[in-house]
Amino acid sequence: MDEMTLIERVFSEPKADPSVAAAGRARLLDLAKAAEPAPRRRPGRPRGRWLLGAGLLPVAAAATAAIVVAGGTSTPAPRPADPSARRILLAAATRSAAVPATGRYFRFTKEEAQAHTVGSKERPYRMLSRSVDDLWYSTEPGATGWVSSQDLGAQPATPADAAAWRAAGSPKRVREQCDEGKIIGSRSGKRRSDGTFEEVPVRQRCSWFDVRPGPKTTTRMPGGEGMMGRPPAGLDIAKLSDDPATLRRQLLTWTRSGGLAGPVEGDSAQLWAAAGILIASPVGPVRPNVRAAAYRVLADLPDVRSLGPVTDQKGRQGQALARTGTGGEGVGPGTYRLIIDPKTGSPLGTDYRGAGSGEYSLVLNYGYTDEAPKIPNSNRP
Repeated sequence: MDEMTLIERVFSEPKADPSVAAAGRARLLDLAKAAEPAPRRRPGRPRGRWLLGAGLLPVAAAATAAIVVAGGTSTPAPRPADPSARRILLAAATRSAAVPATGRYFRFTKEEAQAHTVGSKERPYRMLSRSVDDLWYSTEPGATGWVSSQDLGAQPATPADAAAWRAAGSPKRVREQCDEGKIIGSRSGKRRSDGTFEEVPVRQRCSWFDVRPGPKTTTRMPGGEGMMGRPPAGLDIAKLSDDPATLRRQLLTWTRSGGLAGPVEGDSAQLWAAAGILIASPVGPVRPNVRAAAYRVLADLPDVRSLGPVTDQKGRQGQALARTGTGGEGVGPGTYRLIIDPKTGSPLGTDYRGAGSGEYSLVLNYGYTDEAPKIPNSNRP
């Protein structure tokens, strides 16, 4: 019996008192340790260690470096501080690798939300801007892929924010608080006599958000790297290895060549983001064995911990793994979480919780299917 099956049983049983729960947890971990798959070994090479990753870091669409397999051996990673996180991730890898990779489409549906401060300076509150994208990647060469998108409308982030929104008159549109006088960049203006161009300052603009949902649109999936769920430039999904040690080197080669937006420092932060892109982001049909290798890359990161059972925004139960980001790494300080479905090993979503901020991404559909998307007649080939 593997750990995911044990976790499912825990979910289905009534809650016990604290002493019984503690005893049960200890027994679960002992059983899971016995069921943990042994890491693969390569003849004549030192034993590799797999490192952890998954996250909400942005991806640079314009990066140009191509993935190559780095030669030699990498520095061994330290043993994770939280063995339960490693066991959960290894069990998820085992479940993921068993999923058949057959079907006319690989479907990935995600709902995203981001918190914004709105209202007046005297009475601010937070609203979540929400959207959903349903991506259908064709697995047949030359066939068309499709993407459906919809703005779900803004909603209060918390019950307290809902009360503040109602006190403000329940407006149908809300405006983000920001300084529209702030200069955030520049653009080229008129050509000077010497052939150069004037620099015109670009000022920050505050966004407006509708509370009511917008219309749903379905279009052909555009081509090009870094567009509409396509892999970012330099990340060739088809060439990624299903060997965890090799995949780790490939991902670090990509991130160190500018594959992630901004200066992300340290192997752990880079791998948390890069492996998370393979696990929980819409970057095309990631083969089950590659996704399993990404979980194993995550399983050895020294600063990943298990948060135990959680319930996501859709009421689904899962196991949460977390990593704390710091400003010194070039990422937002706060907690980054990856939530896994205990029944399948598939991702349920990711979220970020930092000071005065918050965002989440839910995975609503994930995997291969023969079902075709519902395409409006006006958009059919």
